[in-house]
Amino acid sequence: MFDDELSSVSSTSSASSPSKRRFRLPPLTRRDPVGIDPDELIGKKLIRISRSSVHPSLTLDFDDHTSAQVLVDGYSPRWKGIPKALEMDEAFQRLTNTVFVGLDTLEIVDCAMIKLCDKAFQRKQNDDHDSTMWDQEHAAIAFKFSGENPHWHCVWAVLAEYDEDRTCTFRSFEDVFLNYLQRSPRKQSRIDKLRN
Repeated sequence: MFDDELSSVSSTSSASSPSKRRFRLPPLTRRDPVGIDPDELIGKKLIRISRSSVHPSLTLDFDDHTSAQVLVDGYSPRWKGIPKALEMDEAFQRLTNTVFVGLDTLEIVDCAMIKLCDKAFQRKQNDDHDSTMWDQEHAAIAFKFSGENPHWHCVWAVLAEYDEDRTCTFRSFEDVFLNYLQRSPRKQSRIDKLRN
């Protein structure tokens, strides 16, 4: 599904290698971009992916002793509002469930902010037939890794509320962005021990 969407986007030749082609994704229209440019992660080797059990964030630890996070735009730990969560394709989800990933297979060969369009909805309580649906555009982050079968992986943010029967009554989407994680020296020391 995701590869098909990306393959329909026009590509341009890479200046460094005429035989290589890199997808140029449509630019996002946010006036005040937040976080880092996804291009900064290209070439980094991923050694660990971890999800926060408390906040909607995903931490990517690299072999160069840096870490980046996928974060939800506008999220505040103090004012959480509607519950937010990060969602991702199934293959990327499996990587978040492992403690370490292989350095040889997970160099980031491409990374980009993309626009997705999904169906959001609000369902009135106890009435499956009376609901409002709309198309919602939102920013997501796409990664492509090296390996035998490189393909795109995507991470996006969802906002959802459920009733007492665990039926989803509201589902919407929010933009995500990338930022470097600044760790305390003590925490960084523990991460470095895990890397060795």
